Amino acid sequence: MAGPNRRSFFKAAASAVALQRTAVPQASPVAPAERRVFLQGDGVSLSPLEYARLLTTLTPPDAKADVYLKGGAVEELEGRFAKLLGKERALFFPTGTLANHVAVRLLAGERRHVLVQEESHLYRDEGDCAQALSGLNLVPLAPGRATIKASEIVEAVDRASSPPYPVTVGAISIESPVRRTLGQAFDFEEMKKISTFARERKIGLHLDGARMYLASAYTGIAPATYSVLFDTVYVSLYKYFNAPFGAMLAGPAPLIEAAVTLRHQFGGGMLHAWESAAVALHYLDGFEERYQKAVRRGEELLALLEQKKIRLRRIEAGTNVFRLEFPSPPDAGFQKRLADRGIVVGKPPAQGPANIQVNETILRRPPEEIAEEISRALDRPA
Repeated sequence: MAGPNRRSFFKAAASAVALQRTAVPQASPVAPAERRVFLQGDGVSLSPLEYARLLTTLTPPDAKADVYLKGGAVEELEGRFAKLLGKERALFFPTGTLANHVAVRLLAGERRHVLVQEESHLYRDEGDCAQALSGLNLVPLAPGRATIKASEIVEAVDRASSPPYPVTVGAISIESPVRRTLGQAFDFEEMKKISTFARERKIGLHLDGARMYLASAYTGIAPATYSVLFDTVYVSLYKYFNAPFGAMLAGPAPLIEAAVTLRHQFGGGMLHAWESAAVALHYLDGFEERYQKAVRRGEELLALLEQKKIRLRRIEAGTNVFRLEFPSPPDAGFQKRLADRGIVVGKPPAQGPANIQVNETILRRPPEEIAEEISRALDRPA
């Protein structure tokens, strides 16, 4: 891509990976990259050097850079997601936080009463940006749960519109799967009922589908089937499409055109994002097929671990997060011993089950080998 801002790319890539490493330890460099398995996180955990090498292979001599997010790989990625999600238009955002905020603000308009899940990213993890920057009143429902029942939505709308001081609900935001409930998917039947009700009442409906493609592999419901129920949909580009940053917001053309202005006003009008778009396009190709294979491989691994007396606790309506109970609590060196074998897990808690996550890296080694390495690492050295 002509005229790339290499310094900005390396800085962004290093920053993104540094953030990942606060939660995801890195496998030992002794293990070659093609054999490193990350049982933590949703993506493949590229290092800065791996990002740079990949980008070099993805950048032909005649490639064009975007200019303020117009043209090049950014425009191509927007077109791909609009088609995949069945929407008129899609727009690149630097972060999912900004994409969620802008979508809900535009859907609500002057009707600033917005219904959300209490455990949602929009309500719990975005620094009250929708309240502080757009004057929206986020009303949390379903504490501790991924799913809001349609009856609860109806009750909340009726309660808000009742005297003596009625207000109109302008938007409903649904996250699925929900990170704070360990990746639980929102019940699809309730989702359909809420969609029908929202359209009857002319209430805007937004889907925080950051991890929607992961959920689809477990629920069997295609991303486009989820998307058709909503006015706007956000998908993350970095969680499992492995871009260093970025998000995609899809919806009706007039709303997305208005989002262009808001994106700029909130400081999201970047000079270039071709680096992120190129990586996302690369991993988007064939992702659904690869991840369905990863899901099957994950089931094989879990069955093998159970044979080794490691108890599996499935999460109700779960997706790619699983809980394991080891025969005895792992010692302090367990995580490092596994990392030295090229397998990364999160630090097991002193008590209670440990979490593992299924992602594409599980395809890098046979499940029998991964299970055996975990079993060996559990053995305390003499």
